[in-house]
Amino acid sequence: MIAPKALPKPARERGRIAPIRLAHAVMRTSRYDAMVQWYKTVLEAETVFANDQVTFLTYDEEHHRIAIANMPGLFTRPGFLAAVDHVAFTYESLGELVHTYRRLKATDILPRWCINHGGTTSMYYGDPDGNYVELQVDNFTTAEALSAFLYGPDFATNPIGVDFDPEELCARHDAGVSHEELVRWPEVAPRGPETMPVSYLGRLHATLARLGARRPR
Repeated sequence: MIAPKALPKPARERGRIAPIRLAHAVMRTSRYDAMVQWYKTVLEAETVFANDQVTFLTYDEEHHRIAIANMPGLFTRPGFLAAVDHVAFTYESLGELVHTYRRLKATDILPRWCINHGGTTSMYYGDPDGNYVELQVDNFTTAEALSAFLYGPDFATNPIGVDFDPEELCARHDAGVSHEELVRWPEVAPRGPETMPVSYLGRLHATLARLGARRPR
């Protein structure tokens, strides 16, 4: 068992000069119009600037959180190559995540993977180029509670999480089930990357993960 300990202090509290925030992500694409519309829809973003080369989008006070660069002729990146896996966006409450799931479902945008990671309840979506966006809500209300979980035996046993049915989550939320109960893990069992869904990993990556899990260690 790993003894519980606190999360690291922010770098500036440790006397280090570090960024004050993560500013934006930039996507390059040959599916320019589709990518712009997808991010506007998913993030409820507005256009700050746009021409035939680049679009800047924001959903908050930042001048742009997402930029889409138009680069015709790019090849689609296969899912089994090393790359940034996903970018995550946090909502204020589970109710907001439920609302967003339903809003996107009405436009035929559905998650590839829904999983309770323990620290977050998350839905992963694939954009038109196959990049992943995680929409999530924090499961714990204090840093102390999160630290106890991350350094506890349950997370050590299963650092990936437990899949869930988004429709069931919505129904339970509508029925008034508490946040604490909705985000509680239904089970704690060992889990490795080979158990991640094909819809998220892609067929080849999923096959390689399963073959790797069978090799003697």
